[in-house]
Amino acid sequence: MELFAGLRWADLEFVPERLQEAEVERGTRMTVQGRPSSSLWLIRQGEALVSANARPLRVAGYGDAVGLASMLRGGGSPDTTIALGTMRALAANPDQFRELVGRPAIRERLAAALPARRRRR
Repeated sequence: MELFAGLRWADLEFVPERLQEAEVERGTRMTVQGRPSSSLWLIRQGEALVSANARPLRVAGYGDAVGLASMLRGGGSPDTTIALGTMRALAANPDQFRELVGRPAIRERLAAALPARRRRR
């Protein structure tokens, strides 16, 4: 995935050990606006509708990270994300996510993946 392109080999080997293959059924709410995310999802196949304040924002697809803002910053998700069909994703639960962000290079990549308006300085 482009998200991890250019990481050192040791970090690249570390990432898959912290992610699980997951199938996400159509209609699954991957994130809910205002609620903390319980997982980081990296979409491998399929699409999800991202909305905020009941307004569609965009469609997330291959390579997009769902739940990242809430997992990285803590607190509620800035948006709701719903699977538009059956999806395949790589998922990290909170413990696995903490292990990932414990590596500075990985944390920097994840922080850089947040839309500019959602980054915390």
